[in-house]
Amino acid sequence: MFAVVKAGDILEVIWVSLITAVFVSTTFSLVVVGSARSAEARRSGNGGGALVWGGLALLCFLVFAGAVAFGVHIMLSKS
Repeated sequence: MFAVVKAGDILEVIWVSLITAVFVSTTFSLVVVGSARSAEARRSGNGGGALVWGGLALLCFLVFAGAVAFGVHIMLSKS
């Protein structure tokens, strides 16, 4: 037997997945940029800049990991 799916439910899945994809991609991109800039600043002797960029990378990684964990939790709790 096929399940009946409302058009509103499909549209909700589409817009939520698009927003989530942009959010997760952006946060991980900021992790990569922060890590690269931190290493570059450290090599050039700018310890303060390295600390700021490293902090940004760490913060964005924690947000990224939290978003992934939340997504996995939501997927596993739906039945």
